[in-house]
Amino acid sequence: MAPVNIDRFMMFMAEAPASEPVLLDESDRARHLHIVLSIAILSCEEHCTLNPNGKSVKTRRSFFVVSLIAATLRAQGPDPAVTALLGRTNIDSLTMFVAELSGVTPVLLNGVRETITSRFDTNPGNAKAAVYIGQKLQSYGLTAQLQDFGSGGNNVYATQTGVERPGRYYIICAHYDNMPSSAPAPGADDNASGTAGVIEAARVFSTYKTAASIRYALWDREEQGLLGSKYYANLAATLPETLLGVINLDMIAWHTNSDMKMDIHSSSAGNSGRLADTVVFVNTTYGVGLTPAVKNPGSTSSDHSPFWTKGFGAVLLIEDMTSNFNRNYHKAEDRLDSLNSTYFHRMAKLGIGALAVLAGIRTTTAAQPQERVPGGFALHQNFPNPFNPSTLISYDLKSESRVRLTIFSTLGQEVTTLVDERLPAGVHRVAWHPSGSSGVYFYRLEATPTGSPGGTFVQTKKMVLTR
Repeated sequence: MAPVNIDRFMMFMAEAPASEPVLLDESDRARHLHIVLSIAILSCEEHCTLNPNGKSVKTRRSFFVVSLIAATLRAQGPDPAVTALLGRTNIDSLTMFVAELSGVTPVLLNGVRETITSRFDTNPGNAKAAVYIGQKLQSYGLTAQLQDFGSGGNNVYATQTGVERPGRYYIICAHYDNMPSSAPAPGADDNASGTAGVIEAARVFSTYKTAASIRYALWDREEQGLLGSKYYANLAATLPETLLGVINLDMIAWHTNSDMKMDIHSSSAGNSGRLADTVVFVNTTYGVGLTPAVKNPGSTSSDHSPFWTKGFGAVLLIEDMTSNFNRNYHKAEDRLDSLNSTYFHRMAKLGIGALAVLAGIRTTTAAQPQERVPGGFALHQNFPNPFNPSTLISYDLKSESRVRLTIFSTLGQEVTTLVDERLPAGVHRVAWHPSGSSGVYFYRLEATPTGSPGGTFVQTKKMVLTR
């Protein structure tokens, strides 16, 4: 009998809502699982049916069935791809991200050396942090998007497209704003640690492909009432993609004893329970070394909560809130030197490992970031915007095309042509370093496919240069 991929089975069990049946076909999801499922079904009170041809099983899922199957198959060992991915999760890079976000280490933002001494909502450091996050995501081959939700709030996110189910995606997220309102406000644990975990996820996944898509999201204005995540959650149901679940990282680096306790906050919303089960499964199967406690119903005080309100599955991964909560919470003493690096590393690995199982890690592309072929033509909003002294423009080509990317003034005068050549299908990026004065500019993409019928794709967007 062919070996069964437990992680792939757990991924499919976690995806659909609890009220819906799931169809597991032999060829793709879990070979020969009907044998094991038959045993599980005998002990399951929920309605279960076997397809007469024996090649597929339709069953209403319960945690009992998942647990029994996982226990039966775990002896076959963890998925080597997930093990390798977790091995790439690096405490040095996690620490560096926190150092840069909390003012310990200066960063280069748009060619200017800056120090982020605070990420509080109204502090200039908050906007600097958004630029920093965008630059990091772009450096891992992603197209960063700045989502302005009003009152100066800006979410930053980027999407890694899945190779099998590109229209279905998981979110791994954290809020990047912090407290207190007065500087210095390093916010190393709350929540540079969670932000670093998301950036690290983007880094380690950059050389892998996944079945489902992944959205790396950093929310703004959490401290003012979860405003950034509420805005996105309200839009999520209207987006063309299907959101499969959310992993929220908040305060994942404070720990003062050796018990390694952490909390997984869950609820009855969507598939939250199965997401929590997957996190526990990863901790056990891959020897992460934490002691998780599932809290259901969980806290509503972080960015997973708006997704619960909208009926989406979501979990919060956070340090032990009962007996070992950060005594420097919302204080200037929340510094990098107060964090527990071993605990921080394990918490990041747990979130990243759960994401790998859920999204369905497939293959590695060795040392090179994966290149995806977009499903269409698109011109993305430049990042950052407004900008000074430079910005990055990204665009998607569905097929090989003759491309012209031009900058215009508000009077319609051509300022410069950034691209004028034939390019292959893929995601392309070009930087613009203007020498002109402040003002509004427009950039236009013209892409004419080669070797296939069809007209020219044309799209124009606006950007603002501030001097």
